[in-house]
Amino acid sequence: MKTKPNLTFSKLDKETGDKIDRMFEKEDCMVEINPGRVILPADYMTIGQDILDMEVLDDDVWMCSYPRTGSTWAQEMVWLIGHDLDYEGAKSLQQIRCPLVELSCIMVDGHAEWHDESVRGTSVDLVKYRLAHPRYIRSHLPWDLLPIDILNEDGSVKPKVIYTSRNPKDMVVSYYHYCSLVHGLKGTFEDFCDLFIRDRAPFGPVWNHILGFWKRRDDPNVLFIKFEEMKRDLPNVVRRTADFLNKTLSDEDVLKLCDHLSFANMKTNRAVNLEAILEKSFGKSYLEQTSLRFIRKGEIGDWKNYMSDDLSRRFDDWAEQNMKGSELSFE
Repeated sequence: MKTKPNLTFSKLDKETGDKIDRMFEKEDCMVEINPGRVILPADYMTIGQDILDMEVLDDDVWMCSYPRTGSTWAQEMVWLIGHDLDYEGAKSLQQIRCPLVELSCIMVDGHAEWHDESVRGTSVDLVKYRLAHPRYIRSHLPWDLLPIDILNEDGSVKPKVIYTSRNPKDMVVSYYHYCSLVHGLKGTFEDFCDLFIRDRAPFGPVWNHILGFWKRRDDPNVLFIKFEEMKRDLPNVVRRTADFLNKTLSDEDVLKLCDHLSFANMKTNRAVNLEAILEKSFGKSYLEQTSLRFIRKGEIGDWKNYMSDDLSRRFDDWAEQNMKGSELSFE
């Protein structure tokens, strides 16, 4: 039985709305979506119901995450394993071969020209009508805003769902730099962290997002990956993912894939590093004038370079409160 969530959209409370509008320099740029009190770009209102209603297929692979969890890295791994290590095919833009289903509400404003030329229609149309099968689909949406077919408890459709997670302290550092580079965010790191902890950052609330997938980690069609596991032992995560996707890789295959996925190679790989899109949107000189990069450091513990002791304690208390009783932990 399909139970259809009743999507509602509402204006943000004045304090949050004013702060976000100021930081992104755009009026009414975000809205609150329920269920879930999710903060999303206003353009989501034009595609949210289409995402909920879209048909999901048994052979789909949905690659989900909160933004900036190492998801680009994990999704490159997943796509290549699923496509029998087609390195030639992986030279095409990741944003098109395995698109974010909600991409059309993110790549707006300065990115509209790239979006209109490359996506041609909405990102939902791209997934529904033009993506090769089996479809590899990405999303930063929380569990409750994914297509109803995935949410069904009756098990009529069981696509594979792979979720990438990361210590939120590192996640917020990376997210702040991403928003500055790609979406022109203005404002301090501390202001951004405050939104994060108060569950008012875009795509938040953060813990609802993470725990929504964590509590389904034992479902046979769900694989839960941590960024830190990929950093500590990438070959092991590659093998786990291959098993989950019913693919067989030789030791040599694993070595070659791990080399392709090395930080140095990912950082210079124009199919994944967003540089082609940023140059199209902002001009070739944009990246010459900033030290920021989409694929930035890829480290564990970079938060120590940005957080005061007081802010770090606030994050720790917030994490402890939300993870209590869940058996989830991050290093």
